[in-house]
Parts: sequence; C-alpha cells; structure tokens
Amino acid sequence: MENILNKKTEKFIDGIPVFCDDMYWGKSKEEMLLEAIDIIDSKGWQAFDEKFSKKFDYSLDESLADWHFNIPINKDYIAMDIGAGLGRSSIPLSRFAKKIISVDNSISRMRFLKRFVKNNNIDNIEVCVADIYDLPFKEKSFDLIALNGVLEWVGKTKLYKEHRQAQIVALEICRKLLKDGGYLYIGIENRFALSYLRGTDHSGLRFTSYMPRFIADFYCRARGKGEYDTYTYNKGGYLKLFKESGFKENNINFFLPYPGYNSPKIVIPYEKLNILKYVIQVMMPSTGWKKKIVKKISSFNLFLLIYRKLFFSFNIIIKK
Repeated sequence: MENILNKKTEKFIDGIPVFCDDMYWGKSKEEMLLEAIDIIDSKGWQAFDEKFSKKFDYSLDESLADWHFNIPINKDYIAMDIGAGLGRSSIPLSRFAKKIISVDNSISRMRFLKRFVKNNNIDNIEVCVADIYDLPFKEKSFDLIALNGVLEWVGKTKLYKEHRQAQIVALEICRKLLKDGGYLYIGIENRFALSYLRGTDHSGLRFTSYMPRFIADFYCRARGKGEYDTYTYNKGGYLKLFKESGFKENNINFFLPYPGYNSPKIVIPYEKLNILKYVIQVMMPSTGWKKKIVKKISSFNLFLLIYRKLFFSFNIIIKK
C-alpha cells in the first residue's frame, strides 16, 4: 500500500492505518463484533465459529463477486473495495487480482477483516480506515474500484448540503483514482424496483423511493426518520449521474443481477432479453399464482422490456 499513498498517518490500531474518524455501520451491533474479536484473540477461531457462526456478512463465496467476469480482471490488477465491511467483495476478488485495498470507515470492521484474511491465508488484502471523501491514495492508482451497496449511502455525509452532489463528488473521486482504462463497479438498487411495493426503502419506510425527493423528505421528517438522503435512481437517472461525474456514456454498462447484487446467481446483460426470459422461466421459483402468471407472459418481449425497468437492482460497470 505504501507506494500508492499520498499521505501518511500516525494513528494505527492493530497495525491498521487510520485516516478518518471511526463510524460503525452494519447489520450486527458493534458490541457483538467487538465481542467476536475478543473471542478470536483469546480463544481462537473455533470458539468464534461455535458462538457466531453465520452471524456476520463476511464470505468466502466467490459468487458474491460474479460481476467481475464482465471485467478483464487479472493478476496484475490493483483493486480497491470502498465500504468493504467484513469482506463480502474483497475476499472473492482476492482470488483474481494482484492486490486488494479494503477501505471502510469502521475500525472494528477492519480489525475483524484483518484477522479473517490472516486466518484464511489470504495474503493480498490490505485494510485501512478511511472516508471516501478523503482517501489517502495517489491519482490513477487503481485498475478497479468497487462500490458495492455504497453509493446510495454517501449522501448522509455532512460535507455537502445536496445529497445528489455528494454522490457526484464521490464518483469524481473514484474516477481520479482509476488508471486510464480502469473500471468502476457499482452494485445498487433500482429506484423503481417492483419489490418496493412490499418492502421498505433505505429510509426504513415504504414507498419513499417512488416519491419525488421533496415529498419523500417531508414524509421522512414527519415520520421521525430525519431527512431523506439515500438516493437511488432508475437506469436513466444513473446514466445522467455518471455523465455529470465525468464518465462517458458509451463506457457505461448495466447488468441485472438475479436475485440481487448482494447474492447474484446469474448476471444478465441489460440488453439481453433472451437471458432475462430464461431466468424468469427456468430459474425463478414457480410457487404462487403471481409467479406462474409472470412465467407465462414472459414469452412476450413487451413484458420483458417493462419488467427489466422494475428489476430489483443493478450491477453497473464503467470504464474510464
């Protein structure tokens, strides 16, 4: 990591360089993760597995990074995983790249990831604690940057009043850090996903992604959730966002990960309706009358054209 740093830090925790204030996030409470780290250090991994098996979202499952097959990644690649968490993308990617720099603004998450990769004899992942708006790396240092489930959250920063502007700046930073010809990967939800009729948006409320932003903001405040700051978009909205960030439209490619970007069984090129039809007719479960109807009408291209606009999430790959 040393040869691509553009600044140094005097703060190290467990040998991990720290470049920003600590901010924990995650599905599990930090207290549980800290307890897990203490057990690993005092009693070993077997004791950890016995108490915390499958409690955290780390994984050695290479399929979680299957989007990389649409990138010519090789053993010369230096990649950065921003918002790496416990390594769901970093660990699978480490099998294909020369070096992975895993970045997160949570010290406890990076402490766990460092122990996990050591225990699994993964020697090409380095971790550091840093914020996306103040990454300590030289420009044009990376062949690949991954933002998996990150871009929708960067609007929570207090650095920018406009949440969309915060997203644009984050993307501009990534573009500067990429080498010429490098790739940016983004895994993110579709604003108008059909599944949001049943589930909640990132706001924790239903239907807010469908609403105009100012109405969603008013509604979130009225419900005691604070401002609405987790912006997602449809395909056209993402294209506009990326172009405003300096990327060229003809270098932006969309894919439909089934069933979602965090657990892809198959990654469908957006334009390949025949593959989408195969997934619906063969891979989707047939339980329930609604799904049976979807399978029958999936033979019609008009339905497929509409359905892909309502797909749950996107894998987006952008070449610099």
